[in-house]
Order: sequence, then C-alpha cells, then structure tokens
Amino acid sequence: MYRWLVFVHVVGVFGFLLTHGASVLVTFTIRRERNPERLGALLDLSARSITAFYVSILVLLAGGIAAGFVGRWWGQAWIWTALILLVATMGAMYATAMPYFRRLRATLSSTKPAAATELDGLQSSRVPELLTVIGFGSLLVILWLMMFKPF
Repeated sequence: MYRWLVFVHVVGVFGFLLTHGASVLVTFTIRRERNPERLGALLDLSARSITAFYVSILVLLAGGIAAGFVGRWWGQAWIWTALILLVATMGAMYATAMPYFRRLRATLSSTKPAAATELDGLQSSRVPELLTVIGFGSLLVILWLMMFKPF
C-alpha cells in the first residue's frame, strides 16, 4: 500500500511539474513578445493550465499525506518541514506572481498612452527570476528532505 501511495504522490509531482512548466515558459517568453495579441494568447495559455495545476497539487498532497500516515512519518520533523515549506512556497509564489500577472493583463488591455511604457517595464521585470529561485529552490530542499530524511 505504501508504495502505491508514494506512486500517487510522484504522479502528482509529475503533473505539477508538467502543468506548472507551461506557466514558467510563458513567464519567460512574454519578455520577448511585442505583439499584444500574441502576448494575450500567452497569458491565456498560462491561465488555462491553472486548473490542472491545482488538481495535480491535490493529488500530490493526497498521496504524500496518506503515505506519511501509512509509513508512520508524521512523528519525524522532515515531513513537517517539507509540508510547511510547500505551503509557504505556494503562498510566496502566489503573492509574487498574481499581482505581476494582474498588472500585465490590465496594462495589456489599457488604452492609456503610458500603457506601452508600463508594459515594457513589466516585461523587463525580474519577477520571473524571483519566482524561479523561490520555486526551484524550495523544490530542491523538499526533494532533499524526502530523499535523505535528515531529522
């Protein structure tokens, strides 16, 4: 049973990486795109991947939490640290990405003369790098915790 739950957890991780990969690619691709219609299409592509992203997070969590019970890991600090880090990372990513994408969409749909300048500023923003460091760094730490169970 334990191996099946870990399998479900890893399937959730694969789904998470696959669906989130679309948003990561969009985040870096929008920097070079100057055609407003194509830029809007890229943003729509990213938004469409969100439902599958959240489903995969639920699968990831369900498999991991259930495996934690069956494997009797809940008395160890590594599993709590990994879960807290995942939730904190999701919060940090949401708090960083959502305002950025909202401003990008609002600026893209704006007819104000200053919108083009604001759009250029948003497209050259370092938000994609920040999101990458937060997300990839956290995933590496979580992977380390799960593989080596250090404490």
